[in-house]
Amino acid sequence: MASNKRDYYEILGISKNATADEIKRAFRKLAMKYHPDRNKAPDAESKFKEINEAYEVLSDEQKRKTYDQFGFDGLNSQGFSGGNPFDIFNQFFGGRGNASNVHFSFGGDESGSPFDDIFGNIFGGNHSSRTRSNRNTEEQLYDINIKARFGITFLESILGCHKKIKFKIKKTCPECNGTGASNEPGSTEVCDMCHGSGMVIKQQRTPFGVMQTQGVCPKCHGQGKIIHKKCNTCGGARYLEAEKEIEFDIEPGILNGETIVFKGYGNSIKTRTGDLYLTIFVQDSKVFQRQKNTIYTSVLVDPMKAIVGGNIKVNTPYGIKEIQLRPGTKNNEQITINGFGIKSTKKGLFNRNNGDLVVNIVYASPNKYSSDQIKELKKLANINNPEVEKYYKHVEKELENE
Repeated sequence: MASNKRDYYEILGISKNATADEIKRAFRKLAMKYHPDRNKAPDAESKFKEINEAYEVLSDEQKRKTYDQFGFDGLNSQGFSGGNPFDIFNQFFGGRGNASNVHFSFGGDESGSPFDDIFGNIFGGNHSSRTRSNRNTEEQLYDINIKARFGITFLESILGCHKKIKFKIKKTCPECNGTGASNEPGSTEVCDMCHGSGMVIKQQRTPFGVMQTQGVCPKCHGQGKIIHKKCNTCGGARYLEAEKEIEFDIEPGILNGETIVFKGYGNSIKTRTGDLYLTIFVQDSKVFQRQKNTIYTSVLVDPMKAIVGGNIKVNTPYGIKEIQLRPGTKNNEQITINGFGIKSTKKGLFNRNNGDLVVNIVYASPNKYSSDQIKELKKLANINNPEVEKYYKHVEKELENE
């Protein structure tokens, strides 16, 4: 009967003002403590059901509101009788052994648990598919891919270039076929820690039980065997180093940090060959800066040339270009030269336009003129500027009115 039930807040050990997070934390702690798989006390199962029922109500906003106002009678009038406590637990914790790479053990017999299926999918079976397991450990110990950085100049990144690179790769030793051991009898024995699988199960106790993960055997380093006599050719390294050379083209407009992938130019581990990942490093330019497809540069201009207008020469990534300055061009004014930015090499519908070159006009210092040039400038200084004359007349008028 409802009157014999304990208060839900009391069951979870929380106040009636508890937040949703506080309710979850309380449920997590108690559910793990009284789960029948962990707690063998006679009343553990009944307490576990009680805890789950309390959580089912208090974690639901509408049910909690009804319970707070009308108690158990209010819930009964709505037909509430409590769900399956194990369904609630599994929904909260994601199911037993339901994670992709971890398993929570609560004690007892675990034969036939989902743990075997999980690692069977990842590592090729319950220690039966040793070839696949060992291949995975080899990939962990020796990365079949090669990663390198390659520097080019700013102009090379804009214009494109042809390059050559030499690098070293690892190739499986042909003498021992990558085992690292001599071919003589008795050179190896099966590892007694992993029993030849190359993998071991590691256990770690957590507040939720024992977490189990699978990793490379620390004794044989994933080989599944202990080497007593090393290969004479590779000295037990399992591979030999070889030098490779590759010539390649870098397309115009490549970005700093962009990676080029060369298929089949990586390390060779038995039957598998990796790739070469070449990350391009673009050196900074003292003349140009880049933002997406737009290139920025500055040009020093004589102030008199800017005032009267005329032609000036501008350095672009594609050579010198002459442009026209309009009379009265201001200091730090920007002029755009269309199509002289990043050249588009893509033929897609939205990639047909080339970028632009933005030129920032910078006035040269006026105190660098020669004495003869200053004499000529003084003649120009006698020319009356209409705007200056208008200014002085305006000031005089304002002063008369004061």
